[in-house]
Amino acid sequence: MDNTNRSRTRTLRRTTILLVVAAAGILNLRFTLTARAQETASSGGAKTVWSITAKDIGERLDILASDSLEGRRTGEPGASKAARYIASEFHRLQLSPIDSAHVFMQPFDFSEHAMDTTKHGFTHGMNIVGYIRGEDPQLADQTVIIGAHYDHLGMGGPFALDKVHAIHYGADDNASGTSGLLEIAEHLSKERYTLKRSVLFIAFSGEEEGLFGSAYFTEHPLVPLKNVQAMVNMDMIGRMNDSNTLIVQGMGTSPSWKDLITSLPESKPLHLKYFQTGTGPSDHAKFYAKDVPVLFLFTGFHDDYHKATDTRDKINVVGEAKVAQFAESVVLNLANRPDKIAFTRPAGDTEQKAASFGVYVGGVPDYGYDGDGLRIDEIRDNSPAKAAGLQKGDIVIKFDEMAIKNIYDYTNALAKHHPGDKVIMKVMRAGVAVDVPVVLGKRSSEH
Repeated sequence: MDNTNRSRTRTLRRTTILLVVAAAGILNLRFTLTARAQETASSGGAKTVWSITAKDIGERLDILASDSLEGRRTGEPGASKAARYIASEFHRLQLSPIDSAHVFMQPFDFSEHAMDTTKHGFTHGMNIVGYIRGEDPQLADQTVIIGAHYDHLGMGGPFALDKVHAIHYGADDNASGTSGLLEIAEHLSKERYTLKRSVLFIAFSGEEEGLFGSAYFTEHPLVPLKNVQAMVNMDMIGRMNDSNTLIVQGMGTSPSWKDLITSLPESKPLHLKYFQTGTGPSDHAKFYAKDVPVLFLFTGFHDDYHKATDTRDKINVVGEAKVAQFAESVVLNLANRPDKIAFTRPAGDTEQKAASFGVYVGGVPDYGYDGDGLRIDEIRDNSPAKAAGLQKGDIVIKFDEMAIKNIYDYTNALAKHHPGDKVIMKVMRAGVAVDVPVVLGKRSSEH
């Protein structure tokens, strides 16, 4: 292909999306987005092979983690701008709306007051949902769901782990997952006629405040959950390390996962760390609670988590492109395989029990830790863990008389106690065993 014809095949490469916000003191925003149109070769109209690239990921991150979106806190103008951007992309990619208003949006309301006493009344959230109908008459009523939450912390607040009143950009959490979702939607929209099952793309809102968007969707599903093949969730996929490590959680939720994943060429460049549980602090957990097989893709926690320093310049776009390519290959396999994969609940996984017990500690587990015990990655402010003196990096090895080998043991231990109980948590801290008395708190629906 000569330079002239190459230029012609890329004439649709650049488009401008204008977001107009009619609110006092807010200027019109113009976003320049690279729009990849389906290319054809100069001879015979043959299609060029498309691929998700670091450059394409970076362009979307430039928008989603920009000053203009002000941290994308649910219910605030920045999140509304992000929602319109995502919906406009679904429209441009010719995905179908399946909401009753046919605008790609599923609105919902929730209360934040239990966790943020400055919040009164209800917060308005918005899931953005796009659909590609499958081509196989026998399989099209089955659906593969891929999702990522697009909201973050706005200017900080009670969920932030710093005390800075500034834009919390959430470049990794979770502009990264949303960028990956949009790139996969763009690629699969060009492959729509090869899909046997249908594919549903969901950008969730209200995740940071308590998984409210995914909770609402699973209680008010736009497709029958009994017909969902699986749900793939991408949350914080932008900080891949030099060893190409990707945490893959949910392996125990279907007996098909291991063979499926190891068969994919896109898995070969990655160092995959497998975890069986379908629980966790992200949107897949709500689907797992409804007996849907899930996968949670995650490159790990870091020191910028829930801080204003989680910025665009720290994203490993090359690594993120690898994660998105891997996620897409999983979706394609799920969409086109002949069988509907089975759901299983891993031995010791306590999602059903954990959903009902009322105990709260406030230490965020390190889901990337694969040693003995449960390592604490962050300590929530105003939590029992904070009051007791538990620290980031502590490895819980004993909960009263119960040995803790993994997260299953830990959740089982919690389930045996009640709010107000005083327990002794034995932790390893810098190689030394330390006994920490903890008075257990009461779990609210937002914890």
